[in-house]
Order: sequence, then C-alpha cells, then structure tokens
Amino acid sequence: MTQSKNLGRVVWRELMTDDTDRARGFFGELCGWKFEEMQMGDTKYTIVKLGDRGIGGLMKKPMPDVPTHFLSYVSVANVDDVSKLAAAEGGKVIVPPTKIPDVGRFCIFVDFAGAAIAALQGDSEGPPPPERPGLGEFCWETLSTSDTNKAKAFYSKVFGWKAHDNMGPDMLVLGPESGPVADVQKAENMPPNWLTYVVVEKLEAANQRVEKLGGKVLMPLIEVPKVGRISAVQEPTGAVLGLFQPMM
Repeated sequence: MTQSKNLGRVVWRELMTDDTDRARGFFGELCGWKFEEMQMGDTKYTIVKLGDRGIGGLMKKPMPDVPTHFLSYVSVANVDDVSKLAAAEGGKVIVPPTKIPDVGRFCIFVDFAGAAIAALQGDSEGPPPPERPGLGEFCWETLSTSDTNKAKAFYSKVFGWKAHDNMGPDMLVLGPESGPVADVQKAENMPPNWLTYVVVEKLEAANQRVEKLGGKVLMPLIEVPKVGRISAVQEPTGAVLGLFQPMM
C-alpha cells in the first residue's frame, strides 16, 4: 500500500461514518465502487474497490462525537518520526503510531490549525498512484487552513513537501519531489479541513446524481483553468467530498 515510489503521496482514503450501509449504497451508485468486508481486530472494515483494486476504506467511526469525514493517508518512511514532528510543529497527535496487521503502522494527527490527516508506513511497497486517475478514482486533496504560509512550513517539516510553482502563480500547491498532491487555500466560513476528490465524467450529471441519491451539492461548479471543473458535495451520512471533471 506504500513505500519508496509513493513517499509523500496520498495512498489511501478512508470514510468514517455512522451508517456504513447507506454510504455503501450512495457511493456504489455514484462512483461505481464495490465493497469487500473484512475483520480487522474487533472492528469490521470495508475495502472500497474499483474493479479488482482496493482504492480506499470505509468503517464505522470509532468516536461518535467526531463528524463523519474522509481521512487521507500520506505514505511516510517512518511514522514515529512524523508523529514527533507533527507535535513539535504545533500539531496534535490523535492516534499515536499503531500497528495494522499485514499493512503497516499509522498515526493520525491534526495540524496547527486543526485539520486532520494520517501518515502510513507500509510493510511493503505497493503500486504508485496512477499519473492520470480514471473515473471513480481518488485524484487530489485540498487543504483549507487559517494560515497558508504556516501550512507550507508545517507540511514541509512533517512530510517533506515542497511548493510546486508550475501550477499557476496564484496557487499554493504542495507535494513531494515526485509531484504535487494538494493545493492550499485560506479557509472561508468553515473550520480548517482536508478535502479529497474523485474523478467523474460529467460534473453536472454527477451533481444531479448526488441529489437523487440523498446527498447535497454544496458548491455546484468552479472552473480551474487548464485543469478542469470541480464541485463539493455532501454524501447522505455527512462527509464532504470533491468531484473533479478533468479537462479533456
């Protein structure tokens, strides 16, 4: 699920929800995802599959007072070092480095502004994320934060990310040397958060499907020059997700 080719890249996304059955029904219809349940210790964990390939996870959220959300996992070489760095740079470790049998070790932390993200040190090397994700695949992250410059410094220390300037003069885009993985924006009328995106064929049609399936369209359309079009939606159990229609 991770290692050298993937270091610094987002390699897994996980939906934590109160209603796994409803979430499965929604995303099966919207994204064409399939689901495979497995036992993970005392917890049932669902692998999200696109075709035969696992692209993410879905589980009952362990803390009832935490809102339903997607959590993104970044591949790291040493999860203990990342955990210590996150705390030293003003973040707070929510789940300390923990072993997942046959997968690796992970930790979850919030950054200095309160946005939650996870780090994963895999036991074995998996395939790198596709250069051009296809329909139904996760493809990008957006960080909305209280201080974009502080976010750049924080993630540079914690994940070794750098700014990628070729994405446009007015965009702050971060990622490892191997390529950009996330844009950073000032949080407006919302708490700091990470947002993950899924590729769709036609944005308007996908937005309509979201509403027919019981979700909400929060932001119907934003044009991203030379890249494509995006929207932000909320699935029926409460998690917010970005939809992305790439420019052909």
